[in-house]
Amino acid sequence: MTLKPVRVRFAPSPTGYLHVGGARAMLFNYLYAKKQGGKLILRIEDTDQERSKPEYETMLIADVDSLGMKPDESPQIGGPFPPYRQSERLAIYGKYAKELLDRDMAYYCFCPDEILTQKRELAMKLGRPPVYDGTCSKIPVSESKGRWAKGERAGIRFRAFSKEYLLKDQVKGDVRFPPDVVGDFFITRTPRPNEKEIADGIGMPVYNFCCVIDDHEMGMTHVIRGDDHLSNTARQLQIYDAFKWELPVFAHTAMVLGSDRQKLSKRNGDSSVMEYLGNGYLPEALLNFLALLGWNPGSDIKPSSGHPEIFTMEEMISYFGMDGLHKAPAVFDVQKLLWMNGQYIRSMPLAEIAKRARPFFEKAGWSELMQTKGDAWFTGIVETIRGECGTLGDLPAAAALFKGAPSIEEAAKSMLVDPVNLAVCAALETEVAAFPEVISAEQVDLMQKAVGTKTGAKGKGLFMTIRAAVTGKTHGPELKKVIPLLGKKALLERMAAIKSQINA
Repeated sequence: MTLKPVRVRFAPSPTGYLHVGGARAMLFNYLYAKKQGGKLILRIEDTDQERSKPEYETMLIADVDSLGMKPDESPQIGGPFPPYRQSERLAIYGKYAKELLDRDMAYYCFCPDEILTQKRELAMKLGRPPVYDGTCSKIPVSESKGRWAKGERAGIRFRAFSKEYLLKDQVKGDVRFPPDVVGDFFITRTPRPNEKEIADGIGMPVYNFCCVIDDHEMGMTHVIRGDDHLSNTARQLQIYDAFKWELPVFAHTAMVLGSDRQKLSKRNGDSSVMEYLGNGYLPEALLNFLALLGWNPGSDIKPSSGHPEIFTMEEMISYFGMDGLHKAPAVFDVQKLLWMNGQYIRSMPLAEIAKRARPFFEKAGWSELMQTKGDAWFTGIVETIRGECGTLGDLPAAAALFKGAPSIEEAAKSMLVDPVNLAVCAALETEVAAFPEVISAEQVDLMQKAVGTKTGAKGKGLFMTIRAAVTGKTHGPELKKVIPLLGKKALLERMAAIKSQINA
């Protein structure tokens, strides 16, 4: 393990919103950097000019900000190793590509894409590794430069070393890459139509080349990323070898599967961070859930929440370590995320939840009513219903009994037409009529006792009948919380509306 100050990076391509897989990758790097007192670098890998767009980068940065994982260096913040956007580092890649050409460790490849595709398909049919056959590797340098000078364009291939590489991965353990597993590979691609080379005779660099150069130049000590990048490592180790650069510590985390144990799909949770937050998931809950996808803090850990899976960010930083990362794939359980989010909604300070819930109510058409009733009323509603909601987006629907005309469900209707319960309803009307306009929770308790005394009803026959007469439902939040929020006038109107629906 390196003794240098820890430097890790999250290096997404700006091709759209940040998805949960990318968020988890950034989270693991963030936790490790904070635990070790190191730095997290956000680097934008945008050399794929067809798919990478500035507006996508803006969206991605907004998603990162919304999760609260602030990097220490980035294109927006700056830092000691600028620039942090690959499209602005092309001259750096050109310098290193030229060095490899000058050392005869790389060469021009003029093979057209269609020919390369045919060779690859033929190798696979014959059961051979689909590696390049080295056709252009034998072209003299002077001839290659001459062909380029005459306008013939080419990519640059690295002359792969024919030797075994051993990667000591912090998650996977010893990973061996046999000789000739990759063959000569491109470090720059053939310039596309209307695309200029980044330097004289050098086309646009490709991922594996840029990645190694950036990690070296920016002083990365650790590379923590998904194990879908493990195959890339075989090529990257060769680049490190060619320049005699010190390797960072690698940790390839287990992939995330859907609940059907297949590749994560939108149906199984592969949505963007923006979608989850827009649907009312809390960033704290989403990060807590993602942290436990492939990481186990240990059975002896006792979070302050009292639940073994509910952690604050400070606790996750404190407990995080490479030894807790799993080798086996993790399963993205959407229902577990929903459960965890509900736990956060119930445990987070009421004022904070009310603040975060407000935009969801405004979107659902509550603005005028919230302004009329005031903040205390709105906060009271959130307090009353948050225990039955999994997301902030569920809150307005759960609060429907406080807004508009009530509807009656069949179970409540059956209860209210029962002759035995008619006396309870009659006594309830009498008690409510005697209420002041502002009703306290204590008065609700006294009212229920009075109705029970007058009618002899008790247990479910009493409390469920009162609930049905007031809300049109047989289950829901405590009535001593609901009735004070409704007030006498609205309570009487609701009871009359429910009664008319029964008699209709």
